[in-house]
Amino acid sequence: MDQPQDPRRDPRGGRALTPPELRDLVADTLAVWEVAARPVIADGAVVLVAPDGTALRITAAAPNDLPIRWWLEKPDQKRPCTSVTGLLRSLRNAVGAGEGMFSRVKVARGA
Repeated sequence: MDQPQDPRRDPRGGRALTPPELRDLVADTLAVWEVAARPVIADGAVVLVAPDGTALRITAAAPNDLPIRWWLEKPDQKRPCTSVTGLLRSLRNAVGAGEGMFSRVKVARGA
């Protein structure tokens, strides 16, 4: 008999990110964006304070929340995120990072 799938599991065979792995990913991403914030784990969530003082909280979604994998919470908002890319995009917007970064990225045809 097949085992039920963990809904947070990557359907391509990966596994869900643990809170420490997610914290490390967020920390590395904030460093790339040059945002002075340090994420920590509190009550199973990744928590950080944005440069403007806003508290942000990333929590894993409940199994019945599919296709949502995480929630990005601010005091006045709870945003669903269905992928790591979506989570990082929402986080970037929440901390005001990355504005003007795209002018530094160039796409070129490979040799």
